[in-house]
Amino acid sequence: MIKSLLKLGVLLVIGIVAYNSFFGDEEEKAQAKEITRSVKNLGKSAWGLLKAERQKFKDGKYDEAIGNVKKLYSNLKDKAESIKDSGLLDKIADLEKKRQEIEDKFSDASDEEKKQAKKELDKLLDETEGVMKELEDKK
Repeated sequence: MIKSLLKLGVLLVIGIVAYNSFFGDEEEKAQAKEITRSVKNLGKSAWGLLKAERQKFKDGKYDEAIGNVKKLYSNLKDKAESIKDSGLLDKIADLEKKRQEIEDKFSDASDEEKKQAKKELDKLLDETEGVMKELEDKK
């Protein structure tokens, strides 16, 4: 529903700008030209941002994040051992196993596979947050 309204709104704005570009008075034509120029600049900026992020992705931007997650699991494991909670230790071991699988995917992955692995990493971090909250509750 909202998606349809947004599409309708965008089409309406495009229609008004196009109409004003051809049939509007001088002020409306100038305004339509300014809007067109702004949208064009926004498109160029967005494209530049995407290219830069893609390059960072290729250069291993998210590899460091996986390493940080490994350190986090080590710390969580130490805390779970200190309170002698085998259930949390099992959960942390499962999370570590998933992290290792994701890290393996990153090593020889195509861009599309890295995108999928990043989504899996995000999901893993959400699960890790749940374990962290559980650990804090048990302290």
